[in-house]
Amino acid sequence: MRLQDWPSLLVAACLVQGIVDPDEQEKRLAWKYLDCSNLRNEVDRPVDWPRFRQHLLETPYPENMDAVFEILNRLSTKSASSYDEEARSCLMGVPAAFFYLTRFTLDTMERDEAGRPADPEVVKKATLQYSVFENYISALHPGLINAGNWSFNDEEVFVLRKRILRAYRQLEAKKSTHAPEFKVYVYDEEEVPQLKPLLRSQIYCSRGQWGTDVQVHDYFFASDLQTDDPDEADFFFVPGYAICVLEGNLYSLDEVDELYKDLVTALPYFNASGGRDHIFVFGSGMAQSVFQSWEEYIPQSIVLTPETELFNDFAWVAIPPYRPFKDIVIPGSLDLIEVIAALEKSKPLHERRFLSAFFGRADVARGPHPWVGGVDVRKELLALRELPGTEDMKFGDGATLEVMHEAYGDAKFCFVPRGKSGWSLRFFEVIFAGCIPVMISDKWELPFEDFLDVTRFVIKWPSTQIGPQLIAYLRSLPDSTVQEYMDEAKKIRCWYFYPPKAGPLRLLSKGDGPPGEGTRAKKATRAVQTDVWRASGGTSYGLEDLGFVLKSHYDPLICSRVHIRQVQQKLYQSSSSPQIQP
Repeated sequence: MRLQDWPSLLVAACLVQGIVDPDEQEKRLAWKYLDCSNLRNEVDRPVDWPRFRQHLLETPYPENMDAVFEILNRLSTKSASSYDEEARSCLMGVPAAFFYLTRFTLDTMERDEAGRPADPEVVKKATLQYSVFENYISALHPGLINAGNWSFNDEEVFVLRKRILRAYRQLEAKKSTHAPEFKVYVYDEEEVPQLKPLLRSQIYCSRGQWGTDVQVHDYFFASDLQTDDPDEADFFFVPGYAICVLEGNLYSLDEVDELYKDLVTALPYFNASGGRDHIFVFGSGMAQSVFQSWEEYIPQSIVLTPETELFNDFAWVAIPPYRPFKDIVIPGSLDLIEVIAALEKSKPLHERRFLSAFFGRADVARGPHPWVGGVDVRKELLALRELPGTEDMKFGDGATLEVMHEAYGDAKFCFVPRGKSGWSLRFFEVIFAGCIPVMISDKWELPFEDFLDVTRFVIKWPSTQIGPQLIAYLRSLPDSTVQEYMDEAKKIRCWYFYPPKAGPLRLLSKGDGPPGEGTRAKKATRAVQTDVWRASGGTSYGLEDLGFVLKSHYDPLICSRVHIRQVQQKLYQSSSSPQIQP
């Protein structure tokens, strides 16, 4: 077998079957023994993981590749789930092999005279190999990756991920036939070392609700909008994963503040415009308040954030930091597997049993803002359960995602109330479950309201009118109107999802491979492929590598590059809008 055939073989083997869930005892052992030393005396295993780890520590790359190929060859000749089965017992072993396989593929690929990848297929193979690696390792805190000591650390993972994105950017540059409308300079940790602590654990931070910061960084880094020449840049993007390094307990709130102050003062091109052409992203309910000194350091900079209101935990912040004349509202981040799961549970309107659904709790943390006050939206909403005739209204608390998705997909309307902050990830979840969002958050501005008519797929309800009148209104809507809302949401929902650069392998995390023809799971998979295709203006973002991208006809005006240019235009206009003077 040729060496270049390895990536396809290995990835194909991994795609056949999804992750095998370990039992509780296996989880405890796998996380306790990251070096897999507990397996040292098990002679009947297909791989001697402690010995493989020791070999990696003693043998430098690329001399260690013979052992890597031997391990992967041994696993690929067994059952399709052999990778997962081994990862259940030795958490770091399989990803360590794929880390070096990805690195080797990138190092050995041919390049043209300009230093760009000569063969796009090799980049795709390297991306799929990396996707296998990331699939296993993404749940690990960076401290655990380093503590495992499998001869690579979190910083090296960051570098490998950046190489993948750079290769994609180089491919896009080769295909580009027109100059971008504006150019963005992306600050790099090599140029500005003060970025390093704020970019720790890119994989860990790229998943879940706080993944927005990484998603936007990935986009600008890999986009043909990026320029390496600051003199031709219209904007300067400053990456940072503030909410993740805070919630991941890497730094305290005060330490995050100090890190950003040091960073801003070190940015070489910031003072030329007073920061007006600099873009920051803060993808949580804290918005830019996670950088407590933002008003002093970046008052005129453009902020990308999902939050337009207040965050309850910051009782002392009484005025929303969001400034509509310069800041841009963006969606929160949903993992692809969550989108697939929500789509899978989405029933046709005539099969939906519930009028409405809401999962959540009412407590002090999710009540009115401590300083500003207002209606306790969740308390009023949950009080609807006590009214007569509400048996077809589904309420719950502390449920799993699967239970919630099932309820959303079985209801006509889903309540999206204010919680700790104005914005809610629930809005994006229910959209993909085919449930009409009933938004009860008076001051939350939805993403892309400039060109999306949200009144056609969202019901905005005032927080002061929660009661029988809300239920009566929802019941008064005929199914024809409800269907129109659902159809419109299906057309635009791609705007609320960050399409991956390559199909994540966790897409097939359940079952024995691609779902059978005609199943709801199959339709869900194809639905998200359609959305990704539309959002990219017809670019499949590598999903064809997984062999199931839907080939069909699409409305070129829906989530096409025409609309993407509208977002870019808004960004451009924000740089020439009236600015707060220093």
